[in-house]
Amino acid sequence: MAKTQFNATMAIALVIIVVLAGVVFLNWQLPFIQQPAPITITPPPPTGTTPPTAGQAYSAKAQWQIRDKLTRTATAAGDTGYVSIARANSAGLFDLLNAVEETEYDAAPDTSAGTYTTGDKLILAVSSDNDPTGGDETYPRWFYVNSLDHGAKVLAFPIVNPISALNAQVDGTGQYKYTVNQAALQDVGQSVVWLAGTTPYWDFGTFELYGRVDNAGMIQQLTNKGTVGTTLNDGATWEDTVGEINANFTFTSDQEDIYFELIGEAADVAYGLPYLAVTATGQVIQYNAVLVITTNALSLSIQPLLDDGWVQLNKPDLTADLAFYYILDPTKGGIPANGDIINIKVPITINDAGLTASTTYQLEGWVLDGQNVAYVAQGTTTTSLPTVNGFLTEYGLDTVVEPLALTVSSGSAATMQLLSQFATNA
Repeated sequence: MAKTQFNATMAIALVIIVVLAGVVFLNWQLPFIQQPAPITITPPPPTGTTPPTAGQAYSAKAQWQIRDKLTRTATAAGDTGYVSIARANSAGLFDLLNAVEETEYDAAPDTSAGTYTTGDKLILAVSSDNDPTGGDETYPRWFYVNSLDHGAKVLAFPIVNPISALNAQVDGTGQYKYTVNQAALQDVGQSVVWLAGTTPYWDFGTFELYGRVDNAGMIQQLTNKGTVGTTLNDGATWEDTVGEINANFTFTSDQEDIYFELIGEAADVAYGLPYLAVTATGQVIQYNAVLVITTNALSLSIQPLLDDGWVQLNKPDLTADLAFYYILDPTKGGIPANGDIINIKVPITINDAGLTASTTYQLEGWVLDGQNVAYVAQGTTTTSLPTVNGFLTEYGLDTVVEPLALTVSSGSAATMQLLSQFATNA
């Protein structure tokens, strides 16, 4: 019995020794056995509200909304609005003659036709034909995304001088391409959000536009020492004859201020925002709102007017008058606070020391938005908007507010919007 138990014990011990030897042998061989390559699994786009994984590229359509900047009123789906999008090439250059897409705003939120990928550089031109109360359409605005991603800022081109956000390059054929000067852009507190799900989207947020005052909602007038010399409030009944002047200005000193005033009659609409257009060669031109004045007081001292910000314009056929223009800054009374009206007041400093005493002279005025300042400087004003080219669908605007431009007749200014007279100091 004892011998049998000894034999069984020995058998079990031999089995254990064999197994352990096998394990040792396999461990010694493992470093020399070729291992299969690990399987790489690319995760699907995240679901819920999780942002995209850092370092990975995602492509999706975009979406956005449009609303009024002053009233925060949403632009209703079906109103004629447009979002035009240009994408930079691999060198970071924008060819603004070619759009990724030009989408009409017909839903809230609206959705892009094309898809956009992580890292894209995008310029978005937003416009609307929506007419706010007391307004005539809206001023278009441009926005920029430097590198598309969740959390990327949506920056706005500056209100006062939007063209300062573009740096031009011209190729050998004369075609313009642009990079964006990010230092000039405005942070409007808006960022891209990745909306995950079965159909993911890049959400650009809400684009805000300023409604433009219409000609029946703005009073324009020339005043001196509280006296209103002439006034216009309908954009059609031009105050262009002596018989229509309310009162002459009578100076009691050699230097006095006449004021060119624009006063709103409707709240929450703006005036004077510049906007950008693209020419047939891809060049971007800025269009500004300007005031223009002319006077037959040829010996008038010019320096006080230059100090006010007026610029003398050079129109060769205007031989019987002096003429000046003033570029409006919309942040100085042209963009009201919510519930308020525009209130722009520009001084016209008249120094009559070189003029004949106790003599009556004329002063004419024009209010014109949508002007190419380079042309205004040569005496050319217009009531037509620039042609739509390139990635733009339209401007939102259809015409200038006050549709009467400066012309010349027999060397003198003609077709004025406002006519006034001032009598020099005795």
